[in-house]
Amino acid sequence: MSKSLFIGRWQPFHPGHKELINVVLEEGGKVVIAVRDTPISESNPYPTEERVNRIKNEYKDNANVEVIRIPDIKEVCYGRNVGWGIRRIRLEKQIEDISATKIRNSQKGVIWLTGNVGAGKTSLAYLLKERLNAVVLDGDELRASISTDLGFSKEDRDEHNMRVARLAKVLNSQSFNVVVSVIAPFQSTRNKITEIIKPYWIYVKGGKIGKDMPYEVPENPDLIIDPTEESLLASLDKIIKEVGGLASISISQDRNAENRINKYDSK
Repeated sequence: MSKSLFIGRWQPFHPGHKELINVVLEEGGKVVIAVRDTPISESNPYPTEERVNRIKNEYKDNANVEVIRIPDIKEVCYGRNVGWGIRRIRLEKQIEDISATKIRNSQKGVIWLTGNVGAGKTSLAYLLKERLNAVVLDGDELRASISTDLGFSKEDRDEHNMRVARLAKVLNSQSFNVVVSVIAPFQSTRNKITEIIKPYWIYVKGGKIGKDMPYEVPENPDLIIDPTEESLLASLDKIIKEVGGLASISISQDRNAENRINKYDSK
């Protein structure tokens, strides 16, 4: 049986794309989904391998779908009587109006990783940086720059967190994804931060409990991560699915991911 070809960047693959492809599948046809190998850029933020794996995972139980990787193209050319046609599939307007660009832009935001010392916040932050094209604001680095005048009293910690929150707000207002890796140990401080930037709060469990300045567990975090119960890659995958709707990558399919995780685990 001949197949229907769908060519796209799929940046990212979204429900509108799926509805389009399902038109052919529901007719009993077979489909080839070609993923254009586009270089990383602001309008193409997702690596090709990630997009291929995302679509393969979406249709892993469907023998009528084949996913392939093709070089980037600028046009599709054909001559007379080539034996195949070009067909436009029309969908409901609300589905056709789904925009991958709008989806990417809607992912701009602030993620705040809160948790005790040694919980794995910094490791996760820098892995998220690569996956979300984000700016990382790390507590230790910022204490050596914007908070050199502050100590570790409750008041000074509160002021440090406010400075980080305001910096995150400025960066986010310029359309940057921001990942903050700062302990933020007090619920009262986190409430103030929420008033400034409304971050997506991720509580990273584990680490060391401070004696002089105890850590107050968040009341209602958006997501809880426990690196003591799952691998760093599993934690990363869980966060990506929650905050960005991006595809997961397996270690077996991406050796670089394994190398990056080993690098961050060694810190």
